[in-house]
Amino acid sequence: SLKVFRASPDYLRYRLFFWTLYAVVWGLGVLVVSVVLLVALGPWGALLALLLVAVSAVKVAIVYVSTRLDYELRWYILTDRSLRIREGVWIVREVTLTFANIQNVQVLQGPIERAFGISNIMIQTAGGGSGQKEQQLSDPHCAMLRGLDNAPEVCQLILDLLRRYRGAGLGDRDDRESRPVTTGQRVSPATHQLLIE
Repeated sequence: SLKVFRASPDYLRYRLFFWTLYAVVWGLGVLVVSVVLLVALGPWGALLALLLVAVSAVKVAIVYVSTRLDYELRWYILTDRSLRIREGVWIVREVTLTFANIQNVQVLQGPIERAFGISNIMIQTAGGGSGQKEQQLSDPHCAMLRGLDNAPEVCQLILDLLRRYRGAGLGDRDDRESRPVTTGQRVSPATHQLLIE
């Protein structure tokens, strides 16, 4: 089975909230610097202030576009055996995690994310269980599904698939029940074949 899902539209609102804060603070800083340039340098200050405003407007627009594209280009693909995460605008990061390597799955939510109704799911694979949270987020053994409005359900789905994957293979209860071992017989664990003694 294949399940494809994306970050919630509320995740885009969450990211644009921080973009708005950035634009306001940056705009106030540019305004203060422009006034200082006008007072200190006169006409040359006006020219420098105009140049500063133009560069600042371009920078704020680029941050806005990259924020929108980061949301649009973010995909999560869940199969019976693995999870694939694709994210990034300038540097595209695509990570595939097989259920054989997953060690830990947890839902994370900060107070601002709670206000927007979104959560993140952090998944750690073998070798990624130590270190601080900031180190874990940049660790190649750690992946994050960001901006989900149904994170507990997705987390439970991942855990169910993980249990099903780990329960498959040699030594399944179904295999043991369907092929009972009788006296004088033994099962070779390496080949899962019935050997007659």
